[in-house]
Amino acid sequence: MRILKLLSCLIGLPLSSFPQAWLSPKGEGSASVFYQYGIERLHAFADERTKDRGHTFLSGVLVDVDFSITDKLAVRLSLPYISGKYVGVNGHTLVRGRPETAVPLDNGDFHGSLQDFRFDLRYSVSRRALKVVPFFQITTPSHAYATLAHAAVGLNLREYRLGANIGRRLNPILPNAFIQGRYGFGFSQEVANVARKRSYGELQLGYFLTRRLSVQGALVWTHSHNGTDHDYNLFPDNLTDEEWRNHDRISRARLLDVGANVGYALNRSTSIVVGAGHSVTGANTHLRAMVVTVGIVKAFTTRMAIDDAAATAGLPHASKALVCSCAKSK
Repeated sequence: MRILKLLSCLIGLPLSSFPQAWLSPKGEGSASVFYQYGIERLHAFADERTKDRGHTFLSGVLVDVDFSITDKLAVRLSLPYISGKYVGVNGHTLVRGRPETAVPLDNGDFHGSLQDFRFDLRYSVSRRALKVVPFFQITTPSHAYATLAHAAVGLNLREYRLGANIGRRLNPILPNAFIQGRYGFGFSQEVANVARKRSYGELQLGYFLTRRLSVQGALVWTHSHNGTDHDYNLFPDNLTDEEWRNHDRISRARLLDVGANVGYALNRSTSIVVGAGHSVTGANTHLRAMVVTVGIVKAFTTRMAIDDAAATAGLPHASKALVCSCAKSK
């Protein structure tokens, strides 16, 4: 079985999207488990200036299953478990002293729960060297969890995302290399009179050093087109009570992360991945100082599978599971 799996960051994409320009043959798929640990140290404001307002430690486990219904149509379902801890003197515990808003998550202890279900539907419109794969993604909370905290596990928002994956091998110049990217546009439910709209972009460059060993670099970009700003001098006093209570959910956040990883194929169906990532710049959000990812991906075949050599045409000859190393996004 020859499969190229380019998974996104365990923690957003938020534990985030899963760019994939190559689909598995009909009836084949993969099951993955990833663990990620990250540290957020700086709050980036609207003008991209930063302040150290305490440190947030986040760990998470992502279980992910991807399956090709046909040679052109594939689905993916994932669910992360996130645990967070905040250490500092700026914890989000009350909204301006009102006891009814108390959320005791930023008390210096780890607090964890399931985050959001993500369902991803992809359809390939090209079987030539350039792969073009539009997608539709739904994110929905697994339950009603708290969001007013540095240590909150997510945003507790429904989001719908449309976009496309594009990728190709870099042959004949670099036959063992490939490049692929994804752009998506997402729109969320309305909260505090803001229905946030966001653009997502990802770019990955990979190279197979041997038939078992691969390396990959990645850029992950998020840009909110609307929402509230965190004023460097006034935040949170520039927000109403309702905006402050939901500031992570409605902020006009921008973020650029970089990551790199190494993948090793234990055999034709099982790969392990180790990676690291870091935030380069951002606004109205928190910057990741460091993110480390480890994971295992197991490919499988069902009775639906067909023996079609053309189904894997154009894939890198040693294609195995890879993962980029970004971070949980709120």
